[in-house]
Amino acid sequence: MNRPNPSSNPSSSNAEIRKHYFLDQYVIIAPKRNLRPDSFSHASEPHKAPSDHCPFCHNAEPSLWQLPRGKNWRVKVIPNAFAALTTDNPQAFGIQEVVLNTPDHTLEFSELPVEHILEIFTAYRQRLAELKQQPGIRYVLIFKNDGPMAGASVAHAHCQIFGLPLIPPKLEQEGDALNHYWDQHQACAYCHILDWEIQQRTRVITGDKHFIALSPHAASHGFETWLLPRRHVNQFSEFNLSELHSLATILRKITARLDAAGISFNYFLQESLPNQNHHFVLKIEPRITKWAGAELSTGLIINPVTPEYATLWYQGKINR
Repeated sequence: MNRPNPSSNPSSSNAEIRKHYFLDQYVIIAPKRNLRPDSFSHASEPHKAPSDHCPFCHNAEPSLWQLPRGKNWRVKVIPNAFAALTTDNPQAFGIQEVVLNTPDHTLEFSELPVEHILEIFTAYRQRLAELKQQPGIRYVLIFKNDGPMAGASVAHAHCQIFGLPLIPPKLEQEGDALNHYWDQHQACAYCHILDWEIQQRTRVITGDKHFIALSPHAASHGFETWLLPRRHVNQFSEFNLSELHSLATILRKITARLDAAGISFNYFLQESLPNQNHHFVLKIEPRITKWAGAELSTGLIINPVTPEYATLWYQGKINR
């Protein structure tokens, strides 16, 4: 694991090349003076009153799952009407679903009560269990696009589920690196990251006895955040109610801070690969900049926000 000296000034203007904790991946941290989170805000339409144009407000698709049953649902799962992957096309086999977070078009995900987010998590668990049993599905991905820069085409709060016929190469690469780290250290890389970052005390945003939110040392995205369980857990289904409540509380807090600044973001659940012993992590990747020639040609990402600055900003210690 790369262990640099994190004692530099979080608002320093000095650029720095940083290496990922265990991947052969580098990032250029290039902070600017007088950095303001709101300088990365992008004009976007907020969630508006329901209209005939919202496909989720006036959805006639039969639900695959909902809570509670009946007309007055709070969380509902439906087939993706514009799916690129379908079970009847062997050339693009897969399953795509949409999790409607709320029937209220005007609410952001971060405005939902923690108890409501727990109901969304119940939908995640049910659909993960269901789709993992489907023939031909090798990995199930749950993710959220929030805001125009994050690829959200519908304002109504929702998440997406992909049942994939393959292991995504990016996750396979990370899985190989995690296995290699285990072979070298007889320990989980993410468990070591947790211990080390807690000791450093410069990139831990918040946490409790169940979960820690941290801004990773070599973040590829400004204000990137990882939510890691303190307990070594492989699958989302393994969390108990207290852990899920902790995750919901911290996730709501982080996304509310981004929403208040008008920053688009993606989050995704990263479970262990099948038959592996990898640490679960929920990753939040805000979209404050667009990748250009340097990033696209080399894969070497330029991040204008130091993780140390991002940590203080999330904590409300920097508002300028």
